[in-house]
Amino acid sequence: MEQSSEFNVKFGPHTFTLIQATLQSRNYPKQAYRTCLGILKLAKKYSSANLETACQIIFEAKVFSCKTLEQELIFLQKQPTTQTTEALPVHENIRGAEYYQERCLS
Repeated sequence: MEQSSEFNVKFGPHTFTLIQATLQSRNYPKQAYRTCLGILKLAKKYSSANLETACQIIFEAKVFSCKTLEQELIFLQKQPTTQTTEALPVHENIRGAEYYQERCLS
């Protein structure tokens, strides 16, 4: 993990790759620098896992924009987290889906 001393934020390889690509994609260094500062600012606001996922998606789409990254982060944040469901214990009093399907068909 790389670390930015100015922002004191840890970020991963996809974020680092996006920052490098952003620096190379702009014609004017000042524009690239401002975009990179925006990316680092978003790193403080969102979780590192969401940031890594969003940076990977944005990099693959070849869109090096801080606004697009923020939109992707908002989209990822709204996605429901996958929860693991525990299997029901086997017991004679627990009815399964088959029981209810048989009753609906009758």
